[in-house]
Amino acid sequence: MIYLKWLKQRLILFRRVVISSFDSLIYQKQSQFLLHRTNAHRCPYKFILFYNGFGRLLFMFKEFIALISNNKIFKKSILIDGFDKIDYKQMYLKGNNNILYPKSPMAQIDEVEIEDSFYKKITNSFLLAYNHDSKDISSEWDRISKEFRELFFDKHNQIIKKSLENFRGDPAIYTKIFNNQYSYIEIKDGYKKSYLDAIDLVMEYHRFASKIDKEILASISESMAGNYKSITYRGNRLSEQLLQNLVVANDIIKHVPFSSNRRNIILDIGVGFGGSSRILHYYTPNTTQILIDLPETLLLTAYFLKYNFPNKKIALLEDIYPYLDDLESVIEDYDFIIVPPFILDYIQDKSIDLVINASSLAFMSKEYLDYYLKETKRVLKSRAYFYSLNTTEDSQWGIGSNNWNYQTDYLTIMYNYDNRFSYPQWLGRKI
Repeated sequence: MIYLKWLKQRLILFRRVVISSFDSLIYQKQSQFLLHRTNAHRCPYKFILFYNGFGRLLFMFKEFIALISNNKIFKKSILIDGFDKIDYKQMYLKGNNNILYPKSPMAQIDEVEIEDSFYKKITNSFLLAYNHDSKDISSEWDRISKEFRELFFDKHNQIIKKSLENFRGDPAIYTKIFNNQYSYIEIKDGYKKSYLDAIDLVMEYHRFASKIDKEILASISESMAGNYKSITYRGNRLSEQLLQNLVVANDIIKHVPFSSNRRNIILDIGVGFGGSSRILHYYTPNTTQILIDLPETLLLTAYFLKYNFPNKKIALLEDIYPYLDDLESVIEDYDFIIVPPFILDYIQDKSIDLVINASSLAFMSKEYLDYYLKETKRVLKSRAYFYSLNTTEDSQWGIGSNNWNYQTDYLTIMYNYDNRFSYPQWLGRKI
């Protein structure tokens, strides 16, 4: 009997070896877990399991067969806005093995109603900022500015709420303005093409697990702001642009040592509509983010962040305009300060812990580039950080970072190359 018992235990151990070997074949290292010696089952919690190259290939074929067999051979694991009915409230009533529970605060289940007073503040701040800057940005921005006015303001200079509330829901709006290169769901493309595109996106989501912690990947979810159409996988809304925003936020979360004893001040130059700012706020809550962009873009930033953080303190130009000569006295009162470029002149010397620029400095005129590089050095504290994601090469739109005049100002702390634009991700500490 003792021999039979010993052999039975060895068979259990062999089962554990087989399972571990198969997991190592399809999962990335951070999704391979130690198995109990006498209870060798696979990890059941799918939301922290991410596939390696071979696993992604198997996933692709599984989803393709599920699609062409109409769920008869395998079950599809992706839902698509505009085609599938998705009930997020029901999805998160209780935990299960397929979704992160308790749910991430980024996984929105309710639409947000923004009060009219905030739309009025957006309008007033835009009009207040519009004639302040005289520097030549680019001829391309002249086109963008004109189209912004036509899309978002009526002839009485009043904001068109419907356009703002749908600025990401209609690809023709956002892509027309910015020549946006991210993939979008378009109902006219049909369900089959949309699902094939969704498979590619989920494979990319798994690929990111080689660089980003599984807990962060399991937590990120695209915002509903702007009536955005996305795919839903493992309970999270995903998009290509969300993954790009995550690259920036993740670099900062991992490599910038924010203080826990005081308010940290972040300055983001060229923030866009605030996708990275949203993610960053969840992981660096003891911060004030000063978000700078041109007045037209800030319409989208203000709406987007108010939608995502309706209870946070968000200042627009109208709020801080009376305090410009004493700006440092009010900065820490807010979570987000959304303002046009001329506000940089009023930010105190050596008062900023981190400056961020993602994909815009290299697409500006020399006048604007030199101005921002000079101001970045001025406002950063000693040993504070400058993060850049920009092309190194000159182009018809601007000057690549290889030709920026900042080479003696910073010590390189991080240099990565993980984004879809093939631009270097660089973090420097001010000398």
